[in-house]
Amino acid sequence: MYDPAKKKMVCLSCGGSDCQELVPSQEPVICINCGSQIPYTEYQSAGRCPSCGTYLLRDDKVNYPYGADVILPFKISKHEAEEKLRNEFGKKLFIPGTFLSQKTLEALKGVYVPFWMYDYDSDVAYEAIGTKVRSWTSGDKRYTETSYFDVGRSLHVNYEGIPVDASIAMEDGIMDLMEPYNYKELMQHDNKYLSGFYAETYNMPPNEVEPRAQAKAEKANRDWVRSTTTGYSSLTNERFRNNNRLTGTKFGLMPVWVYEYRFQGKNYKFYVNGQTGKCVGTEPKSMSKAVGLTALLFGAAFVLLDGLSMLLGVL
Repeated sequence: MYDPAKKKMVCLSCGGSDCQELVPSQEPVICINCGSQIPYTEYQSAGRCPSCGTYLLRDDKVNYPYGADVILPFKISKHEAEEKLRNEFGKKLFIPGTFLSQKTLEALKGVYVPFWMYDYDSDVAYEAIGTKVRSWTSGDKRYTETSYFDVGRSLHVNYEGIPVDASIAMEDGIMDLMEPYNYKELMQHDNKYLSGFYAETYNMPPNEVEPRAQAKAEKANRDWVRSTTTGYSSLTNERFRNNNRLTGTKFGLMPVWVYEYRFQGKNYKFYVNGQTGKCVGTEPKSMSKAVGLTALLFGAAFVLLDGLSMLLGVL
């Protein structure tokens, strides 16, 4: 499997490096180690044998036309991801006793999430009427002066690699919260990075999810305009024209640690950015712990008041 710390393939049996073996996939997918059938989903390209734990890649899902162009290899190890989760959520009030226990954290798995990355050549034009208001007092009179300005801005920018996740299973909002990744560390894809992890190929073609990339580009353009039109009391008659011309797409894989915890019939999912360590999720709350803590505080307060009343009675 690929070791993020050593940045190379490491054999879990002998400790050797870069001694992996290429075995053609078959249907159904059979584990080369124990012979068990591995249940792969429609878009899954890398996974783990549920019987012996061996990680396998499907060569029919990691090569053309499904293979990735670029990849951000995992930098955060599983142990480091566990510590990130404990630091982020472990001290929250009323969490269940088994939450983030060593046993439940065995379910933590590294997943490469598929992304489409879009390049745009963008032109932006903005026009508005801006006002500046100043007031002053002279004698016993108050004066106000309003000045009007024609405001115009134009921008030409090249966007490279605007990311949009292409996984149906992964919530779009969650992946947006996982950002930003440091895309300067993108590397040419090599299948070795998938070993020891789960992975998907893209679930949707690039044209299907491109509107989300267009929306990101437009937001970036509007943010730029806003940053250059400060200092006015108001802006009216605003006209914003935005033209994003697609110049290229790439298929990339981004690293995410996924932890799923089930509590009182509900699934709670937590995510750790496999490159930066950023955590996303909402922790469960144990009502029994909340009631117990409330009772404990009430009891302590009662004892304190009772002791205080006895002391006052003695005095």
